[in-house]
Formats: sequence, C-alpha cells, structure tokens
Amino acid sequence: MHFRVVSDLEGEHLDALIVPVFKEGDAASNAPTDIRATAEWVAREHGDTNMFAPITHLQTSGDGSTRLIVVGSGKRADFDVARAWQFASAGVRALWQSTAVRIALCLESDAIDAQEAVQSAVEGVIYAMWRPESHRTTQKDRQLPPLDEVLLVIGGTSGDYDAAISRGTFVGEAVNWSRGVANEPANLMTPTHMAQAAREMASHTSLKVEVLGEDEARDLGMGSYLSVARGSDEPAQVVVLRHHGRPGDGYDLALVGKGITFDSGGISIKPAEEMHLMKYDMSGAAAVLAAAGVAARMNLPLNLIAVAMCTENLPGGHATKPGDVVTSMSGKTVEVTNTDAEGRLVLIDGITYAQREGAKRVVDVATLTGAVRVALGRLYTGVLGRPQSFIDEVLAAADRSGERTWPLPLADEHREEMKSEIADLRNSSGGRLGGTILGAAFIDAAVEDDTAWAHLDIASTAWYEDDRPFSPKGPQGAAVRTMVELAATIAKG
Repeated sequence: MHFRVVSDLEGEHLDALIVPVFKEGDAASNAPTDIRATAEWVAREHGDTNMFAPITHLQTSGDGSTRLIVVGSGKRADFDVARAWQFASAGVRALWQSTAVRIALCLESDAIDAQEAVQSAVEGVIYAMWRPESHRTTQKDRQLPPLDEVLLVIGGTSGDYDAAISRGTFVGEAVNWSRGVANEPANLMTPTHMAQAAREMASHTSLKVEVLGEDEARDLGMGSYLSVARGSDEPAQVVVLRHHGRPGDGYDLALVGKGITFDSGGISIKPAEEMHLMKYDMSGAAAVLAAAGVAARMNLPLNLIAVAMCTENLPGGHATKPGDVVTSMSGKTVEVTNTDAEGRLVLIDGITYAQREGAKRVVDVATLTGAVRVALGRLYTGVLGRPQSFIDEVLAAADRSGERTWPLPLADEHREEMKSEIADLRNSSGGRLGGTILGAAFIDAAVEDDTAWAHLDIASTAWYEDDRPFSPKGPQGAAVRTMVELAATIAKG
C-alpha cells in the first residue's frame, strides 16, 4: 500500500473519496467544491456530524465508479491528532467488503500541523486494515479492500512528507502487530509463541533478541516472576529486545511489559464469566515489543531495552498458594496474599532486570487492575510513578501521540499499605479502595531511588468490548504510540 500527499484531486481517478464533515455543518475545505457541497448535504440529511458515526456513502459518478464516504468528525477546532486517525480509520472501515484499490482522504489541518495530520491519517488507514476474525474459515466474512494507493489531500500545503508517512506506517503496523498478538487464543499464543513472534518481528529490524528461560530467570533470582509460572506446564519466557542507536553503554529508556498469556487468577481463581478474554492479559508485553520495533525501524539515536515478562497464571499442584512467601530479584521478600494480583509480581522482577542492565528511565505497561476501569472508564490509561518531572514527560508524549492518559497520586501512605507482617511486601491489600494506586505502590518497591519510573495501567484501554466506528471490538494496541513518542523525544535530547 502506497501513500502519496497531494494538494488537489484534479485528474485523479478514484474508487472512493473520504471526506470529514464537522459539527458546524461544513466539510473539509480542501475537498472539491462539488464534493464538499454533496458531503455537507449528506451529513445534514442522513448523518451525524458529532462522533465519526454513522458513515454514509453514495455514488458520485454516473458509472458508479467512485464512492463518497462522509465521516462526521465533531467540532472543527477539536480535530486533533487522535481525531485525524479516527477519521481515517472510520472512513476506510466503511470500505470493508469492497474492492477499492485507489482512494483519497481529505485532511483538515487547521487544528494540527500538516505533518501530524499526514502521520495520523496513515496510522488510521493501517489500523482499519486489521480485523479480529483471524480464525474464521470463510474469508469473505473478513474481506479487506485491496488498497494499492492512498492519496492524502492537504490543500495549499507543500513540503516533504516522507518522514511523516514512514513514521505513520511504522507505528500503524506496530499497533496492528500488537493487536494481532493479543487477539490470539491462549493455546496459540503461549509464552513460547510470544518469544517466536518477537523473534520474527525483530528479524526485520536491527534489534538484538534474547530469550531467558526458567533456568536463566532462576539464576538471576527472579523468584517473584517464577512464582506466577509455577501452576502452568507452559515454560515461562522473558523476552528481551535491545535497540542500540547510539554509542556507549546503558539504556536511555527501558520498557517493561506484563505478559500473562492467560490469566485464570491462579489459586485465587477468577469467575468463569468472561475469563476467556484473559488471553489479552499480555497486551503490555505486546505493546513494549511493538514499540521497540518502531524505535529500531526509525533508527532512533538512543539505547532502548524492552523486557516482556511472559508466563501463564494457572492453578495446579505446584501453583503458588495464598500466603506463600517468595523472594524477588531485588532481594525483597513478598507475601503472596492473592495469586490473581500476579501482574505486579512479574513486573517487579522485570523492572529490577532493566535497572541492572543500566536503564535509568523505566516505563512499565500492564493490564494491571480492574479498578482503573472503575476510576477512569474506558477512555483513559492511568499513569503513576516518580518523579513528577518524568510523569509530566510521559503525559505530554501521550498527548502528542493522540492517546488519552490521566495521572493518579501515589503517596507514602499507599506504600505503607503494601507492607506485610511477615515479609517485606504483600502483593494485595485485600481491600477494595484505591486498587490501581496500591498496585503501583507495590511495583514502586522495586524502583531504585535514582530511576525515573512511570507505570501505565492499560486495563481500561487495551480492549474494546464493543465495535466503535473507527475500530472493531477487541485489542487496541494501547500505549504503543505513547512509548514511541516518548522514545523519539528522549532521542532528540
């Protein structure tokens, strides 16, 4: 699929033209005059200009060769980076089941930089080319348009958009890669399969790959991580990707992901309802691996390490029992009071590993707590950590990338709540209040004083439970864009 930026559509023959119409009632200013008038009429008579839905399409030529797709895109002034990719994705999704080969999108860049508009639109087109029904035997049910060329219309704007198109392509493909991995059923995406997927992805880049088995993890002292793996017959795997984009030792940024390829809750077993969705409890690991792939493809001038802590969490004769005490890689002891609070157990050893490898900035990403959904709903990722200056960097990177995040507090009193009577820490407070904060307070115990650390709880944003106009239900690749933007910002110095 080839992307090309143009200033107008004169002489272009298209299978489809995608045009935003805003809440004020006007279409994109760079759309052809006759198309703009038609789009505004369609939105006024048949559509909703508020939030990307519904999408109305009709024929715009006598022979029926060109389809016009009108996408309601909210207020013109609110058309930011996020809405740019949502508009593009919604428009291309309307072409599912079609035979469109050559299409154009009219981009409105009044509210955002033209380069950002192009990058975001490229991402959105690529997001729309992913579908969740990967194991249906009837391919017609999941037919994607055979797109060959996508024209991006930026009226009256000249410039070189190659970098924006490349980055949009890299990020879009990385998000879709992470979605595909998270969507796989747990019998087909075990920790071993995760390692294989990472190797395959990394083989197309300069990334160095290392996979630590249980013996290596044991030699490193990862007792907290291995305590989660004890109930499963599937071997645990720590997948490490390294990007060396500058001379010298150490890592400018470490990304640590929770990789529970299936989470039954262990001995503290979950209710049966919706347990099948716990295949996506490795979304954090998928996200950090995907982001590392983008850093390598962009040749970012920084050193970056991604650590994916992969295992299953199952009950069994060897499974960790509530009340057991284990020793983490940092040397701190942990009383496991709830085996369903396993994500934090694997993350603390991953963070310690990253710090020993020389990382001074660490971001961990995890579907950690259901409590974050209660606190923030389905739209925002919770962010905690220290110091505040680093949290501000992460929040700013998320905002620039078009992902919604929200900071939550983390006080010494929260840390005190995670202390055990018989060990250094307990992995669950047993209460219902402040669950997201207390999960982060536990992880904080593994963070050294001179490490800048941010915790991204994506349990609220990693999975859509229903279709949205710009994305089907299922995995969303949450936090990939934020981590790529953070890495790019650090690389700039």
